[in-house]
Amino acid sequence: MFVDACAIVSLIAGEPTAADYAAALQQSKSSWTSALAAWEAIIVLARPGQLNCGFRDAEDFVVEWLEARDIALREPPSPREVLAHAVAAAQKHGVGKRALSNLDCFCYAYAKATNEPLLMLDARLRATDVATSPVSLGDGPRPARSAPPHGTSLTAPRAALVVKVA
Repeated sequence: MFVDACAIVSLIAGEPTAADYAAALQQSKSSWTSALAAWEAIIVLARPGQLNCGFRDAEDFVVEWLEARDIALREPPSPREVLAHAVAAAQKHGVGKRALSNLDCFCYAYAKATNEPLLMLDARLRATDVATSPVSLGDGPRPARSAPPHGTSLTAPRAALVVKVA
């Protein structure tokens, strides 16, 4: 299963969607993410209101978090195939505010190139032909992204920042 940046952020930040993502990860035989998805998660998590740290510290945190959960950081065997799928997604679904983002096109492409589901709750990606997981949110509509608890930073105990996958 390809793990999207939104899923990484949700799980680390303990967002309302984290339990759904965690349950889907538990059911996956194997999971992986790309350098691009990890980078997007690092950008988001480095912000004030998240880990509130520099990019290097956020990188260390995200890589350690991925390794602790056996989520491989890798790229598919054929970059050309990934590129072709990303272009096809952009061509069919568009790119921009009311369409897929640049990262969405690549997450779609990674999942298509490896014929694996995409760990993602984004409605626009779920409307494509790529398999997504979890199938639906357990609690109804997707809530807005929330920041970690007040005062949370990279210096806080890591257990406070991470949803544990049993």
